[in-house]
Amino acid sequence: MSTYSIAFPLLRESEDFLSTLRSNRPLSFFGGIIGILVLPAYFLLMGFDNRTISGINPWIKPVKFAISIWIFLWTMGWILDYLQEYPKFRDRVEKYFVVGMGVELFLITVQAARGVPSHFNQSTILNSIIYGVMGLFIYPVIPAAILIDRKFSNPIKGLDIRLKTAIRISLWVFVFASLIGSYMTAIFSHSVGVSDGGEGLPFLNWSRNGGDIRIAHFVGIHALQILPLFALIAIKRDWSQKSIKYAGVTLAFLTSGVFMNALLGRPLL
Repeated sequence: MSTYSIAFPLLRESEDFLSTLRSNRPLSFFGGIIGILVLPAYFLLMGFDNRTISGINPWIKPVKFAISIWIFLWTMGWILDYLQEYPKFRDRVEKYFVVGMGVELFLITVQAARGVPSHFNQSTILNSIIYGVMGLFIYPVIPAAILIDRKFSNPIKGLDIRLKTAIRISLWVFVFASLIGSYMTAIFSHSVGVSDGGEGLPFLNWSRNGGDIRIAHFVGIHALQILPLFALIAIKRDWSQKSIKYAGVTLAFLTSGVFMNALLGRPLL
């Protein structure tokens, strides 16, 4: 495997990631491309729009979600491509991911254009409907990830056991992080000890004065990229399967630790 293959987490050992994804999972590929293509428009609007939502430019959130959705769709497209023996399941889940994430990004963009918060916003009937629709399309990601893991519990032809282990653990850390997202919805806030919208880290806007649950959500969600990347490195260096398990447990504990830190009302930095 080339150095480039190791550096990019979404590559199969002997294939170019982008060409393979475009050929085998075009829906995920072009869904991710849309996330890339909207970024220049968001950055342009960011430069001209002087309004703020919760203390930050309204277009920062669409930028963050566009990047996250792009990475998520390409990651899931790559993962689903291994499920060759379950074509109907694979294709249906892929369609859900692309449509669900597309709706999410569209509604976040609409709310940014309107100059109102997209999350935890029930100030009007319209805002309540938009927030409800976002939840309707995003919550099925949890059972979808669990079902994907169940498919990976069966033998997968041509998949190294270390990479398979990394994918399965990352899916469960992702589920945990998604449940953390559900917790934020339940308490109608992402901050603990302070109000949403206070002083935050640049761009990320994670609270510097109190606990911020979004950090644990972020860390756990991106286990989908971190653990498979580690597995590719482990395969390259001939590390054992135990190294993958240790890395997975470490990431799970890290997510839990950051979550507990937020619940105690403590900022990350």
